[in-house]
Amino acid sequence: MSDQIFSISQDKYAYEAIDKMYENKVSTLLVRDGGKYVGIITKTDWMFLFLKGESDTNEIKVSSLMTEIENTIDASQSVTEAGDIVEQKRVRHIPVTSEGKVVGMFSVKDLEKYYLELHRLTKF
Repeated sequence: MSDQIFSISQDKYAYEAIDKMYENKVSTLLVRDGGKYVGIITKTDWMFLFLKGESDTNEIKVSSLMTEIENTIDASQSVTEAGDIVEQKRVRHIPVTSEGKVVGMFSVKDLEKYYLELHRLTKF
């Protein structure tokens, strides 16, 4: 899990999200509506814009690209529980919460690292 949380307002434009991802070397931003996290935008979301020929990112709002947050995991849950959500819901990123507040982001990269390390430790 990454405890670095990068976010953007849903009222911003797609180009601002792209710039923020690039500047911070991240592939996901949480989307805010005021002080509340309401969605996720990923590099895949904006790449699809270009594939569809919609390259004018100055006109497209983050709110129209984001995916609403439907799943979170509690910081006390295990990696395998998070992996179950990734598999069942077909998502690549899940906000991690503690006492109702977002404290990090779990990604499939975390799952990959966990299973690679588990394999390394148990192969003997």
